[in-house]
Amino acid sequence: AVVSTQSTGDSSMKLVNTFNKKLCVGTFIVVFCASAGFMLGSLQSLGIIEEKAKLTDKLNQAEMELFEAERQLVHCDSELGHKINAMMSGETSKTIFIITPTYTRPTQLAELTVLAQALEHVPYLHWIVLEFAFTNLVSRFLSSTNIKFTHLDSNGTMSGFQPGINACNALRNIALDHMTKYHSNSTGVILFANLDRIYSTDLFDKVRNIKKVGIWPTVFADEQFQCNPLTFSSKTPKYPINLGSIGFSTDILQKGSRARFPIKISDTEGISWLLEAFIEDKDEIEVIKCSGEYVWYKILLI
Repeated sequence: AVVSTQSTGDSSMKLVNTFNKKLCVGTFIVVFCASAGFMLGSLQSLGIIEEKAKLTDKLNQAEMELFEAERQLVHCDSELGHKINAMMSGETSKTIFIITPTYTRPTQLAELTVLAQALEHVPYLHWIVLEFAFTNLVSRFLSSTNIKFTHLDSNGTMSGFQPGINACNALRNIALDHMTKYHSNSTGVILFANLDRIYSTDLFDKVRNIKKVGIWPTVFADEQFQCNPLTFSSKTPKYPINLGSIGFSTDILQKGSRARFPIKISDTEGISWLLEAFIEDKDEIEVIKCSGEYVWYKILLI
């Protein structure tokens, strides 16, 4: 019998090929299982990390809510204490209206924050903030405070500063118009608080019961006064009083259009204009304090 070497070789090659295929498949299965196990472990670790991150976010949110609740509680305690004191003394709780114009600039948020910190724990206070046009920055900031506020803009009548126009006086007039419409029967005092000044919280309880007009010093201001008798450091205008040094009773709103700032004169001239519409003589001006540090010009502290 003759054995075919070709046939024997073909059979051997087939066996080798079959073995190699099985080896490759086995190797693939081993590698795949190892990879799958690694990936599964990674996914499980990732899930744990994500869950931890979610729990951390919830904890941070709870801490923020607790802080906000504590802050509101302090504010309520302050208002309650003030109300009790007012009831015991037979007085009514008068609202302090703070009118503040503002406009976009690099220091705007910092200046708003400084003023808000002085106002935040003052009871019965209403902050009226004005812009040429509403901005998200100011809207978000006011909403983040614990202060009762009204946010107004020029309603398209102003786009910014113009030569010969005191734009801040124009914005203050918008606030006075708003108060005349919605707060004409309110009992309280009106202050014009600019962002270029720093205010002590001690000021606000001192001015709350102003009967008509009250004044106090602004440190570093050009406009100063002396007491006993009341005299001013400048001869013009008639009442040269710094914008940060005066508070008006809300009764001034009854003067109508006369109780508005002319928009082509300075802040100090505008204050004098309001005073001339509201009082007959300087003897009607109540000196809250002749000396003392309630208000500072911030720009001169740098």
